[in-house]
Amino acid sequence: MEKMNAKIFGVTVFCVIILIAVILMSGCTKKEITSSESESKPAMPETIAPEDSPQLPQRGFFMGVLPSTAKGQTFDQAYAQAAQYSEFVPVWGRPTPFYNLADDLSGSWGQTFVKQLTRGNGMFPIIHLSFIDSGLTLATPPGMTNATLSDPAWRAAYKKAAIDVVRASHPRYLSLGNEVNRWYEKYGEDGPNGFRNYVSLYEEIYDEVKRISPETKVFCVFAREIVSENREADLKVLRLFDQNKMDLLVFTSYPYALGKTDPSMIPEDYYSKAADYMPGKPFGFSEIAWPSLDVFGGERAQADFIKDATGRLTRDRGVNLYLFGWSWLHDLNENDSIGLIKFDGTEKLGYSAWKKLSKE
Repeated sequence: MEKMNAKIFGVTVFCVIILIAVILMSGCTKKEITSSESESKPAMPETIAPEDSPQLPQRGFFMGVLPSTAKGQTFDQAYAQAAQYSEFVPVWGRPTPFYNLADDLSGSWGQTFVKQLTRGNGMFPIIHLSFIDSGLTLATPPGMTNATLSDPAWRAAYKKAAIDVVRASHPRYLSLGNEVNRWYEKYGEDGPNGFRNYVSLYEEIYDEVKRISPETKVFCVFAREIVSENREADLKVLRLFDQNKMDLLVFTSYPYALGKTDPSMIPEDYYSKAADYMPGKPFGFSEIAWPSLDVFGGERAQADFIKDATGRLTRDRGVNLYLFGWSWLHDLNENDSIGLIKFDGTEKLGYSAWKKLSKE
């Protein structure tokens, strides 16, 4: 009996040992599998949410202006004044070349002009990145010589700059080139500096921005006029772009450069025929202006142009007007006439029209 009990006891102890070993092994295996599965899982993609959530005003479009200062006025005062009748501000940096813009936006300059003066006054920035330097040459980072639009190193630098800008400023609106069709009209479609190289790069960057910041609106800006040649721009360039990768159709426009001395001389289809290249697309002006010089009709004509550009020439023609940005708030000096307010702070009739439009 004692031997039997000893045997039973021995078997029991053996079974317990086996059971413990199985449990321990099972735990290790489970831990190893869990660890392995964890290591094999792809990292979550980076996602950035824009800091701006502007509500479309009752008038149906946003208004904006560069808050240039009047004589003796501070930037604090100019931005606060602009915010009374505007929703957005164009942001170029100091102005800054594309390869340094992210650093400016994330540094003290961005803290002051984007966070404090723009967003702090209830406005949102439209961030502009440009590849065009003076004389319609290619803006190029230091140390990079003889670069072209087809150069892989230059393309990588421009793409990196755009993504860094998104990470630095979390914009709702990002422009990847200003008056890009001026380049097209100088260099054509093909060749090392051919415009098709820009189109392909634009679309690559568009996809990458959407991957990390899906809610950012991405576009580039076209010139409605080639001002230096006093003529209309060739709008066929719009056909080179994939409409699905152009969130907004945006122009600069200075139609008085065509020799028109009164806004009434602008044909009714002047902007609608541009909008027709991308039907239904939200349409806008990053810069638009008419001078208050007597030769162009004076202050009365400037005020009339504001009414025409937001009515007879756009909305009345079925254009989906979304952005309306005047070039700058005050004349830049005593010899300038583009501002809505004179350099000495005197309001023009154009500013009265601007304020009335803002309240619609």
